[in-house]
Amino acid sequence: MKKLLLVFTVLSLLVSLGACGTAEDPNGNNDDNDILNGENGNDATDNDNDNDNDNDNDNDNGTDNGNGTDDVFDSELERFTTVLEYLQTYHYKDIATEAFFQAAIEGLFRGLDDPFSSYFDASEYERFQQSLGESFVGVGITVENIDNRPVITKVWSGSPAESAGLQTGDTITHVDGTDYRDKTYFDILGVVIGDEGTDVEIGVKRPGVEDTIFATMTREQIDNPSVESQIIEYDDESVGYIKVNTFGDQTFNLFTDALNDLEEANIDGLIIDMRNNSGGRLTTVTQMLRLFLVENDELPMFSTQQIINGEMSEPNRYMASRSAPRDYDIMTLVNQYSASASEVFASAMKQHGGYDVIGQPTYGKGTMQGGFSPEPVGEDSLHISVGKWLTPDGTWVNRGDGDQEHVYPTIDVSPSELFTLRHLYLPGDITYEYDDVSIATVKPMQIMLNAFGYGEIRHDGYFDSATQTALEAFQSDHDLEVNGTLDSSTAQKLNESLIEYREDFLNDLKVVTALDELTNP
Repeated sequence: MKKLLLVFTVLSLLVSLGACGTAEDPNGNNDDNDILNGENGNDATDNDNDNDNDNDNDNDNGTDNGNGTDDVFDSELERFTTVLEYLQTYHYKDIATEAFFQAAIEGLFRGLDDPFSSYFDASEYERFQQSLGESFVGVGITVENIDNRPVITKVWSGSPAESAGLQTGDTITHVDGTDYRDKTYFDILGVVIGDEGTDVEIGVKRPGVEDTIFATMTREQIDNPSVESQIIEYDDESVGYIKVNTFGDQTFNLFTDALNDLEEANIDGLIIDMRNNSGGRLTTVTQMLRLFLVENDELPMFSTQQIINGEMSEPNRYMASRSAPRDYDIMTLVNQYSASASEVFASAMKQHGGYDVIGQPTYGKGTMQGGFSPEPVGEDSLHISVGKWLTPDGTWVNRGDGDQEHVYPTIDVSPSELFTLRHLYLPGDITYEYDDVSIATVKPMQIMLNAFGYGEIRHDGYFDSATQTALEAFQSDHDLEVNGTLDSSTAQKLNESLIEYREDFLNDLKVVTALDELTNP
C-alpha cells in the first residue's frame, strides 16, 4: 500500500507538470494566479485578470489531446515503476524510499532545462516568500542565474557579506562545504537564507583570483527596502528619483507614497531606476504602470499568455486606466540585471507611454512562474514556468528563444569604469608594492586612485613610482600607515571610497544623462 501511495504521488506530480500550463491548479489549489518570477526568486502574482474571458483550466488530469499523450505517459510510467521495483528487489543497498522519490522529483525539474522552475520544500518556500518583504534573514546578497551560474549581483551595505569581502560578480561555488556549481538558483536560495544567528560558509570564484574564496558569515535581519526616493537639485530644477529594488508585497504602497511626496515638492521631472531589479509581483508592476500610462483601447500595457490544453492561449491584455499623463517627463533606467517584471515596466513605459529608457539592454527573461501546492506535496510547493509575457506591441522578450533577446533602451548609456570595477581582494598576508605587476589587483587600484584625484597615473597593472606616490597620498588622507604598499587595510579603505564614489549621483553616467534629458529637453 505504501508503495502504491508513493507511485500515486509521482503520478500526481507528473500530471501536474503536464497540465498546469495555466495558473489554475488542476488539483484545486490556486496559489496566486499569473505569476511572473524574477531572477532573484521574487514572484510577481496577479489575481486581477483584465479580460472578462479568462481561460479556466477545467480539463481533467491526463486528458488525451489526440496526439497519443496518454499512451506515452502510461508506457513511461510503467517503465519507471518497473525500474523502481527492480531496484528495490535486487539492489544490495536498502533504498531509502522517500529520498529516492525526492531525487526523482528533482530529476523531473532538472529535465525541464528551465532554471526558473523548481520544487520547494516547506522551509524553502517560506524563505522564498520572505524575499518579497521589506526585510529578510540572510547574509545580504542578491544572487542571480546568469549563463547558468549563480552570480552575486548585489552586496548590501553594512551586511555580513560586505564585511566578509564578498563582491558583485563573484560566482557561488560552495555552501557549507557542498559543491553548488551544478545547482540551480533556487537550490542556492534555500541554503544561503536561513535562521537568524546561524552561520553559513560560502565559497566563491572571483575573476582574476585562481583559488576559491571562502567566507563564513552569521545570518542576520537584512533591511531590504523595495523603494528608495529623493529629490535631486540639478541645473536649477528639481528632479524626483525613485529606486525600485523589487516588486514586493508592499512596493506599490511605498512607491505611491514616494511619488506623492515628490509631487508635493513640485518636481520638474522623474527618474525611475530599475537597475538590478530582477522582478517581483505582477500585480505590483501592473498597479505601478497604471499610475503613469493613459488609457488606450488599442494598445495594452503588456500581455500574458499561458499554455492551456497543450496550446498557447490568446494574449490576456493588461490595460492602462489614466485619462491624462503626468505633467512632467519620466525617464526609466535599466541595465543588464533588470529582469522579468522590471522589463515589463520598462517596455511598457517605452512602447505604451513613449517615455525614454536609458541604459543598457536588459536581461531578457520573458517567462512567468506559477506556484502550486497539490495535496500530495503537503506544505511543499511546485514553482513552474507556465507562460510568458509580451510587450505592448506583442513582442516576446526572452534570451535564447524570444522574438528579441532584450528590452533595448532608447538612449544607450554604459556605466563608467568605476561602476563596473571589482573591489580589491587581498587573500591572507599578500601585499603589492613598487615594481609588482597585477592586472587583477594593481590595475583597479590605479583606476581608483585616478578617479579619486590622486594624479593621472598609469593603469595597466604595473606598480611604478608614480603609483607609489599616489598611494602614499591616499594613505595619508585616510589616516593609514604611509608606506606606499597596498595591504589589506589600504585595500579596504579604497573599497569604501569606491562605494562612496558610486553613491554620488553626479558620478553616475546614467543618472546624469537622465538629468540632462529632463532639464534640457
